[in-house]
Amino acid sequence: MSDPKIVASGKEQSRRSPAEPVDSSRGWAVLGWIGLAFIVVGGADFTLVWLPLGLGTREWEFATVTQSFNGLPILLLGVGLLVVASDRVGRRWWGLVGLGAALVLLVWILAGAALWASNVQLALETVPEELRVGVQKAVAKTAVQSVVYPVVLGYLAWRGWGGAKS
Repeated sequence: MSDPKIVASGKEQSRRSPAEPVDSSRGWAVLGWIGLAFIVVGGADFTLVWLPLGLGTREWEFATVTQSFNGLPILLLGVGLLVVASDRVGRRWWGLVGLGAALVLLVWILAGAALWASNVQLALETVPEELRVGVQKAVAKTAVQSVVYPVVLGYLAWRGWGGAKS
């Protein structure tokens, strides 16, 4: 019995040599569109967390900033995909959208972190004992996010600026 063979269209499949370059622009374009979709969906989710506004209510401020920081990875991924794809496929407007989104998020995160930090002490002092560990974890997580996200967004803004200029 002979080994099974796969026949494709009656012709032998051509094999690409490892040294032959692969055109990846279509793949980067798909990732750019996915990034744009993540920005739209993540932006809608982010905005809805803040509505209706409850500024002046310290519990609302603490909870809202914490919750919106937890939803930022979708937006960050969208901005990252869009910025890198703009560089790879040469779509200047993608770089501009990524730059704009990164700058808006960067300013918001810094303002949100300041608002959140002004309420941390109250949250830790007023939480019932059985919920204290959960609040402490939320404080630790949001503190890490308030440092990491601005660094990432600063880098993406820089990359977006480069993509928008080219």
